[in-house]
Amino acid sequence: MSESSNPTKPAEDTGGEDGEPPAAATWGALFRAPYLATAVVLAGGVALHAVNVYLATSLLPSVVADIGGLRFYAWNTTLFVFASVVASVFVPRLLERAGPRPAYAWSLGVFTLGTVACMLAPTVGLLLAGRTLQGVGGGFLVGLSYAMIRVSLPPELWTRAAALVSGMWGVGTLVGPAAGGAFAQIGQWRLAFAFLLPCAAGLALLLRGALPGAGPRS
Repeated sequence: MSESSNPTKPAEDTGGEDGEPPAAATWGALFRAPYLATAVVLAGGVALHAVNVYLATSLLPSVVADIGGLRFYAWNTTLFVFASVVASVFVPRLLERAGPRPAYAWSLGVFTLGTVACMLAPTVGLLLAGRTLQGVGGGFLVGLSYAMIRVSLPPELWTRAAALVSGMWGVGTLVGPAAGGAFAQIGQWRLAFAFLLPCAAGLALLLRGALPGAGPRS
């Protein structure tokens, strides 16, 4: 059989010129519609928690000087971390029962309630209660942000989304101490907690377009 009669083998699709990944798997795809809001919400949940961790730690000397409670100094962090860890254990159950968007909204609400309690706390007891609520809400937010990558984004974006979400811990280590130190320097530690509220409100406004109500996004 002549060479001209052989069927031509179709070229293998490498996804783009010079072997580049397909467009849907690039960083640009993650930061464009329809996935931009999802990326912001998932990364924002971890960033909010991470910033709060270092923000509150840097504020503690100012808080104690204002409302007292030196003997409970260590409890501030202990209760927060304990609540975060316990909450993260129940992330799968919350996600299964409530669905992605309601679960995230509930977690954000608990975190916001705890933040308001810390901001207005007249005593160390109420401050510790607020920090515990922040820990519960933050623990859920972090766990949900990782878990919902698989139900709110296509498989080709999972790796990049996970890297983005994980990178928010670095943001927290930079922004948290700097913001906390700045507010402590001017003697306004309560405003430091208030600083978190617009961030939480912004995430809440993005929820409807960012996460599916129940089950994976089609």
